Amino acid sequence: MNDLTRYRLLAGAALPSSAKLLYSYLLDLAGGRTGTVWLSSRRLAAEVGVSSSAVRRNLHRLEQCGLIRLKSRYSAEGARLTNKITML
Repeated sequence: MNDLTRYRLLAGAALPSSAKLLYSYLLDLAGGRTGTVWLSSRRLAAEVGVSSSAVRRNLHRLEQCGLIRLKSRYSAEGARLTNKITML
């Protein structure tokens, strides 16, 4: 996705600017709209420069808008693993 297409997509979305920033960052990491990213909320927060709670809140907003699919993952012992974030 080129930058102009991304800007048009995000301009029309009724999302806070922090959610748009996070989505744009995820698009870059995923290599476009059909990619997948495996990252924790803590790591995303450190890389984007917002709090972990803001990342979690905005990931859920992006999922509700149909821009991403968020899947929590756990080990066999029940420990939390990185999130699987699929761009839609």
